[in-house]
Amino acid sequence: MILKAQKPFPWYWIAWGFWLLIFLIIVGDTVRHPLKHTTMPTYRLASTQWWQGQDVYSLNAHAGFLYFPQAAFLFTPFNAVPFYAGEILWRIATFGLFTWALVRLNQFFLGRDGVSPGKTFFLLSLLAVPSSMASLRNAQFDLPLAALIVLTAAEIARTRWTPASAWLCLGLALKPLAAVPLLLFNALYRKLILRIIVGLLIVIALPFLHWNPAFVAHEYVRCFQTLVWATQANEPRYSELGALLSHIGIYPPDLVKTVTRVIFALVYLGLGFAAVRRLIPPQAAWTVGALSADYLMLFNPRTETCSYVFLGPFVASLALLYLPRPDRKWLGWFLVFAALGFSCDAIPVVHGLTDRWLKPLLALLFLPILIQFIFETRKVENTNPIQNQSS
Repeated sequence: MILKAQKPFPWYWIAWGFWLLIFLIIVGDTVRHPLKHTTMPTYRLASTQWWQGQDVYSLNAHAGFLYFPQAAFLFTPFNAVPFYAGEILWRIATFGLFTWALVRLNQFFLGRDGVSPGKTFFLLSLLAVPSSMASLRNAQFDLPLAALIVLTAAEIARTRWTPASAWLCLGLALKPLAAVPLLLFNALYRKLILRIIVGLLIVIALPFLHWNPAFVAHEYVRCFQTLVWATQANEPRYSELGALLSHIGIYPPDLVKTVTRVIFALVYLGLGFAAVRRLIPPQAAWTVGALSADYLMLFNPRTETCSYVFLGPFVASLALLYLPRPDRKWLGWFLVFAALGFSCDAIPVVHGLTDRWLKPLLALLFLPILIQFIFETRKVENTNPIQNQSS
């Protein structure tokens, strides 16, 4: 009697179906309400003004262009097509990049013998994609930047320094917040330094492809002025550590906030050094990416609720790493709750109850978990992240 081989369960197909469902829901809402909860008009206006030689910067905290000139340049293809086409193509490009980032994350951090990669990718998608929905709906640069941080970690895990440098430089071209992961990765991996210098020179030169180089130089000055202003603008709508403290009635002075950011920058840097020294390359690269995302969420004074897509993939992947371990299962379930908590924007009632305090609280609680991950793990030659864990 000949036994037929059992077909593997189609986990990947189910995962792709889940991604497609989320995308269609978001795009459907975008088509019905194209100007509701979206930053696309800001990007479109900046790109149009850029090529017309008009100043793209204004002191507008809610609708102003708070990016480097490169962002207006890079958005050009999506502004050149008809309105709805641009809306959909931008979301395809950014959500597609996020998809690729999670595929790579699944490969280098969660891959282990005896477990279907399709199943882990499906579970990773269930936990990480919800954190991206608000940013996908709003069409923000946060989504592609979150993907680029994960892709940087994936390339460093494979000691591919040039692609890692390219992702970091592209991230900085899209959003100034990318300076945090760029500086952290650069400080911890010396082989990135020269490559990043070259990459930054290219990024700086890119806007000078404009027909008026003098205008480009002027816009660099205006960009600096606007970003300095933005760091000093205090508003009650952000969702970082300060928002969490204000929720419980604590209002530290600006000087205290600044000193705290500097001190914790050094703390996160020290944790990054410990990770690189103690962990195998895939775990170390993952940890540095997670540290940069966590720092941004807690200490960037303009962290929005949509920005927690930076942290979503790292929290979700660590949850899946811990859940199979009896001694870490409770932490795994907490991380599952945290990963799904980053999607609270999608439920109006929940968002109203948790706005500005839940997400920074989860980011704050993630820090000691990261510290435990760094110091509980021993560095051995085997590159399997599961087998290298020790209590």
